[in-house]
Amino acid sequence: MGMASYMRKRYGDRCIWCRECISRGPRLQWPHVTLACAYAQSGQLEEASAAAAEVLRINPGFTIESSKRVLVYKDPKDLDHYN
Repeated sequence: MGMASYMRKRYGDRCIWCRECISRGPRLQWPHVTLACAYAQSGQLEEASAAAAEVLRINPGFTIESSKRVLVYKDPKDLDHYN
């Protein structure tokens, strides 16, 4: 639900779903990654920075380029939107 909300550019909904997922699995990096993206897309840059810092705390080797290697989208524009 969260990713669908993000891809439909419903960033507020995405934040709700990400926070719910994080509450259940705080050590999972992807909910933090998508939360950072959603905050950045909605102009909440301080929150985006905090979420990105949490991603790097969980996985210090995380990069946007590395995420592009594991995320598969039919339309390359969708991958650009996510990253």
